Amino acid sequence: MATSFTPPIPMPDVVAPDVSHLICEDGAPADSFFAEKQMRLLTAPLAANWKSPDGRPFLVAANVGVFAVAQNPAVVPDVFLSLDVEPPPLTGPQRLRSYFVWEFGKAPDVAIEVVSDTPGNELSDKLRIYERMRVTHYVVFDPLHVLLSDRELTCFSLDGGRLVERERIDVAPAGLSVTVWEGEFEGSPARWARWCTTGGVLVPTADELLEVEKQRAETEKQRAETEKQRADRLAEKLRAAGIDPDDAG
Repeated sequence: MATSFTPPIPMPDVVAPDVSHLICEDGAPADSFFAEKQMRLLTAPLAANWKSPDGRPFLVAANVGVFAVAQNPAVVPDVFLSLDVEPPPLTGPQRLRSYFVWEFGKAPDVAIEVVSDTPGNELSDKLRIYERMRVTHYVVFDPLHVLLSDRELTCFSLDGGRLVERERIDVAPAGLSVTVWEGEFEGSPARWARWCTTGGVLVPTADELLEVEKQRAETEKQRAETEKQRADRLAEKLRAAGIDPDDAG
């Protein structure tokens, strides 16, 4: 039986703060082509191909400002995942230009930062910001070893109000974790950060799903050809014995 969950309950008696002064879009580009691909690898597979084991809604986004309180500045994770929230409308009066914690009723469950050539205080200032925000899990992916020479992936989970370093994250309600994978994404071979199950199974990309479907179709084609060859051999034996295999009578 699927585990039930209770979505965040809005507080009707609380007046939403005025956010007209907040800077929600600054036009800053992604750090690099690699970072742009990396962010897409961490958002597209979840958005298109993944469903929570118990069907709970979720929101995954890249380069979207997160406001914990109604004041600047926002923190802008490279990628974040928030469970038990519905994606907001992109148009109309109810649209939200950023992730306002008071509107969604919770902080993101996972924040991920991708370290570029220039460090952005991912293991100091940003760590403390996400800690104060009560982000449940925080992951720093450092493919160039800018911050630490001995690792690419540094993971933290909230414990007693502090983000404590862990060997890996375990987003328990979703059965998700993050791992480093070496392979080719959109024609680019590299080492990438990817979502996986807690059992280590990668959340597939669209191209990977297509390849699985091609292999399934090829396997089915080979099975059909084998069955036809077997039927043809049987028909030959029947004819050799003077029996017409096409004679229904």
